[in-house]
Amino acid sequence: MNRQGTTSKPTRNIPGGVVSKETEIDRIVQEPGRREEGSDAELIAQFLAGSEEAFNRLVLRHQRRAYNIAYRFLSQHEDALEVAQDAFVRAYRSLRRFKGKSSFKTWLYKIILNLARNRYRRKVSRGEHRKVSLDNPKRYDDSEAVREIEDEKLSPTRELDGREIQEQIQRGLMRLAAEHRQVIVLRHIEGLSYEEMTQVLQCAEGTVKSRLHRARLELRDVLRDLL
Repeated sequence: MNRQGTTSKPTRNIPGGVVSKETEIDRIVQEPGRREEGSDAELIAQFLAGSEEAFNRLVLRHQRRAYNIAYRFLSQHEDALEVAQDAFVRAYRSLRRFKGKSSFKTWLYKIILNLARNRYRRKVSRGEHRKVSLDNPKRYDDSEAVREIEDEKLSPTRELDGREIQEQIQRGLMRLAAEHRQVIVLRHIEGLSYEEMTQVLQCAEGTVKSRLHRARLELRDVLRDLL
């Protein structure tokens, strides 16, 4: 992909390899002990000065969370990969217009959520994305297991218990209204501050807090039924 951009849409390759193929998903993490070089702002400045490697480092720094956010919203591995890929393509093409009024992270999260919401709406309109029935919950096989990328290895027993809990939480998230699901993900999974959430969601802090309160109540009721 050249700096001027092309009309063709990249599939898996833009600088840095962006999001790995499914067989490489467990390697979308920073290497143990690897020291991050430069702040996001410094890397952006280097990219704007002509360094493709600077954008590569931004991708490596943020791709794990980009995938995880998309997965938590969509609950489909391939959909999450495509959304994360598209988000970095858009970031690459739009970085010169990034004004720095928010952090790169919140700017990227906004792109991811917009893409995820649009994809979710399209799938719902086509009847491809139905809520999980509480009476007959979906049984996950290995290909559909929750794929959020872990930061550390667990013992086999703890990993199994953790996976079951993650599956229940993910199942519960997918039963929430989309606007409730996104505030739960941003606040309780990504740990964003209210200020960061207002930047991502482009709404007032009072609206964020009110939406989050309703989302917590809804999720509590859903998880009570599931668990």
